[in-house]
Amino acid sequence: MKKLVIILLIFLFPLEARSEIKKITSLEAVNIALENNLELQAKKKDVEIKYQEIKMANALKNPQFQSNFLMGKVTRGNSSQFGGSLPIELFKRKPRKEAEIAKLRIIEEEISTFEHQIKINVLKAYFNVLYAKSILKISQEREKIFKIIEDISKQKTKSISYEADVLQSSIKRNRQLVFINRAQAKVQIAQLAFNDAFNLKDDEIMYDTIEDSLFDDNVEILDISLPDYPLIEKIALKYSHNLKIADLNTELSKKDLKIQERKIIPDVSIGGGTAYQTAHQSKTEALPGAYVGVYVDIPLLYQYQPEINRAKKQIEKSKINKESYESHLKYALKEDYNKYKYAKINMNHYQQILKDSDKVLDIYTKKYKQGQATLLNVVQIENAHKETVVDYLLAMENFYSAYLDLMFNIGHDILLDDDAL
Repeated sequence: MKKLVIILLIFLFPLEARSEIKKITSLEAVNIALENNLELQAKKKDVEIKYQEIKMANALKNPQFQSNFLMGKVTRGNSSQFGGSLPIELFKRKPRKEAEIAKLRIIEEEISTFEHQIKINVLKAYFNVLYAKSILKISQEREKIFKIIEDISKQKTKSISYEADVLQSSIKRNRQLVFINRAQAKVQIAQLAFNDAFNLKDDEIMYDTIEDSLFDDNVEILDISLPDYPLIEKIALKYSHNLKIADLNTELSKKDLKIQERKIIPDVSIGGGTAYQTAHQSKTEALPGAYVGVYVDIPLLYQYQPEINRAKKQIEKSKINKESYESHLKYALKEDYNKYKYAKINMNHYQQILKDSDKVLDIYTKKYKQGQATLLNVVQIENAHKETVVDYLLAMENFYSAYLDLMFNIGHDILLDDDAL
């Protein structure tokens, strides 16, 4: 793992040297990804491909040219023929075309689903950068605290534990410098993952978050206010991509049933052409003429009943699948909403706890300077302070992760577009 971090850093620094660093908001990040994501562009080609397949499904049969040239004594009583026939499908082209149109609607909805997933991936990567920056900021703040403690220890030359305090405070500070380096590496790795989420054609610009950490005032991505659960469920049942795809699959199954039912209808071929006997063949005179023909493909031996029954079962299956997903969706929404709600409450609690912890740490630092507390007391308070800050960050992560899970299941960008509310 250490080797991997070193390799990433070696390759990252030259990249930063030639790339423009651009700070953007989360909404700007989403828009950049939707406009330029290469995988999304490739998926949109499926729509163009499907339009051609719709035309293919509506294609007419090509005419067939036929001839038979008779030879020998049989020609005295039979004519040679040359002409053509046109196969005609009866009532089959339209159902095939409608089925391909139904497939097109599914592809379009799948692309919308993928766009929705891109938004969530980009927002998650954006948060991860801020989370890594916050850990780095905590490490840097701890280093400053240990530097203050180290300076205080060096001033207390008359203390019985002077030498031990200086060594311990120095070790603490130096270890924190190691943690800072690790945190810096994780920030850069998170930034790489953030840019990778865009899936852009080039890397001339390296994007970064506009905020410096989750501790900034008015962090945009944490400014979330959701409606009550009943409205969330109502929105989800309306906008869920999976539910829409389930409905479209049912429609496609109905179109397929119509295709199978129409197979029973006989196809016909209409033909005609010239017929003739030469004077040599008739032994009298050349005999001109014509012929017409009608050919009917009647399904007598096989009437496509298994295909029809299969299509009916597929309709039933599609409907059950929708009911099943809708049931799971409601439970998932409740779970995500509760996680979101309680994480938000915990965030508010930790904000107050953090303020109190800051005061306690400041008090004990001053007491240590005045000789009213030991180094061990200060270190214990600082460790408790660190745990509080980390727990606060975890509460933020739980809060935002629950929101993104809700956004995914709802299928609607509540944060980015609240028109439906």
